Amino acid sequence: MKQKICIEKLLKWAYCEELPKAGFDGRSRERSGWSSVETFFQLLTKIDDNEYGVVPTLNGLDGDPHQDALRVHAAVASLSELVLEFPEHWNPMPEIAVHDKHCAMALSAARFGIKNSARAPFDLIRKHAILGGCPDWEGPVPELKPVMNGSGQPIWFQLRVEHAIDGNGRPVERKHETEDGWNRNTKAPKAGAYQKFYFTPDPVPVLIGRGEYQLWWSHLNVLTDKLAETLDKWDVQPTQRPAEPWAETDGERVARTPTIHAAL
Repeated sequence: MKQKICIEKLLKWAYCEELPKAGFDGRSRERSGWSSVETFFQLLTKIDDNEYGVVPTLNGLDGDPHQDALRVHAAVASLSELVLEFPEHWNPMPEIAVHDKHCAMALSAARFGIKNSARAPFDLIRKHAILGGCPDWEGPVPELKPVMNGSGQPIWFQLRVEHAIDGNGRPVERKHETEDGWNRNTKAPKAGAYQKFYFTPDPVPVLIGRGEYQLWWSHLNVLTDKLAETLDKWDVQPTQRPAEPWAETDGERVARTPTIHAAL
C-alpha cells in the first residue's frame, strides 16, 4: 500500500536520500571533503556534481536510487518546458498600489528581475528540496518619502529650458534639472517646481522574492499532478503552504492579486 507524502517531503527524500546514491556518471565515488564544501556554497547558483545535481554519497554500498526518485527527478527536469506567465495586474504587495507611478516602476523592475533570474524552475525546486524552506517572501511595506537635501529638507526641483544654436545653425531647446525650486523669501515652492519621491526600503527585492515564491508554489502543484498515480511507493499530496502567505498579517486579510504561474 502506498504511503502518503507531501510533495515537499517527497522532493527532499529524492534529492537528499536517494539521488545522492548515484555516482559521478561512472567515475569514482571518492572525492575530497573540500569538494562537498564547494558544492554547498554553489547551491544558490548552480550545482554540478552527479547527473542529478547532488553530492554523491561516499559509501559505494548504498545501492542505486529508488525508481520513484528517478521519476521525481524526471518530472522536475520537465519543468523547463513551462512558460512563465505574468497576469496583467500582478502585484504581490498591494499596499503600495496607491502610489501608482512608483508602484508601476517597482513592479516593472521586479518582473525584469524574475524573468532574468539565474534560478530556473529546475534549480528553484531543487534548491529548496536540498536546503529546505521556501523562497524568502518576507519584508516590510515601504514608505514613499521625498528626496531630501543634506539638511534634511525636501528638495524642490525645477526643469529649465535653454535656447541655443546647434552646430548646423539651427535653434534647439536644451532641458536640464535644477534643485533651486524653493523660494526662500516666500517660503514656498516656485511656480512649476516639483518634488521627487522614492520607496524606502526598496520593495523590489521583496517583490522578486514573492514572485519566486509564487512560481515555486505553482511548480509544486504541477509536480504533484505530474507524479499522481505514477509512483510505486508514494501517494503524493499537495503542499500545505498557502499560495500567498503575505496576504494575511496580524489576523487581517490583505487584498489578493493575480499570481505568477507556469503553464505549457
